[in-house]
Amino acid sequence: MSKCLYARIASVAVFAWLTAAAAVAVDAVPPVHAAEARYPSQPVTIIVPYAPGGVTDLYGRSIAEYLGRTWNVPVIVKNEGGGGTMIGTQTVARAEPDGNTILLTSYAFTSNPIVRKDMSYAPDALRPVMLLGNSSNMLVVSARSDLHTLDDVLAKARKSPGNLRLASSGVASSPHIAAELWAHAVGVQITHVPYRGTAPAMNDVLAGQVDGIFDGPSSMSSVKAGRLRAIAIASAQPHPGAPGVPTFRSLGEDLVFGSWFGFFVPKGTPDTIVSRLNADLRHAVNDPRTRAAIDTTALLVQDGTPQQFADFLAKESLRLKALVESGADFTPQ
Repeated sequence: MSKCLYARIASVAVFAWLTAAAAVAVDAVPPVHAAEARYPSQPVTIIVPYAPGGVTDLYGRSIAEYLGRTWNVPVIVKNEGGGGTMIGTQTVARAEPDGNTILLTSYAFTSNPIVRKDMSYAPDALRPVMLLGNSSNMLVVSARSDLHTLDDVLAKARKSPGNLRLASSGVASSPHIAAELWAHAVGVQITHVPYRGTAPAMNDVLAGQVDGIFDGPSSMSSVKAGRLRAIAIASAQPHPGAPGVPTFRSLGEDLVFGSWFGFFVPKGTPDTIVSRLNADLRHAVNDPRTRAAIDTTALLVQDGTPQQFADFLAKESLRLKALVESGADFTPQ
């Protein structure tokens, strides 16, 4: 990505927190105990740090249904939105490391330590289990909006500072950072409007309370239904999940950015449990019923190993280091 698309978020010192999060994938753990061998033997909770109704919630509930059938124990999805995902993430970071409390989160896990000064947990308090997949951000507006093209959006943004109001699923979320990167790239000032998840943000986009949001290709279902209008997608190439939607590159703007979704457990969770959980999650996302639900969002599924997820997080950390070293202005809210 062009350097001009990056944003300076905070001190480089916090970069060490992000790389530490990847390192916990190879923590040393005690020998196998009876409880580990029986895992799972009691109800399991998947914490989704967003409000109900968004894509993260959909992923969590689809996978929980499969795991419940496979494990023959209740698998509960609990939404703990707010705080830019910090509330729900903190719950898992402080949970017992027994595999019974799982976090399903997204890009904010890597960006929060850089953009926020009020962190209530350290990223290395969580252990990567599986990268579920990733998705390019797509700028969408209400179908009733008078914004029809990227030129229209730019014209509104350039009319006066802060005139263009873009929603996000929370401070430091992928939609937030995508919006700030785009604004810096084209030299405009936007008004960022954070919500406690994608669903409430999208409701206000549809209602015209805000101008748009950088959501994922999952929004294409609403585009096809005539409720939303897709302006452009921040993928390197035309996205298979967003047919007919131009890329920012094709419109002369070198914006390539997207979110990821993944599972974590508390640091100290034994290797045997992490391995079992990873294997069953990989089976879950390849189960026809579960995959059909996931595919409605056009997510590019990854389903790799814990180490592959850790390596991915390390690369994202390097990318965020570039953001920190950039000269763009990205003031935390």
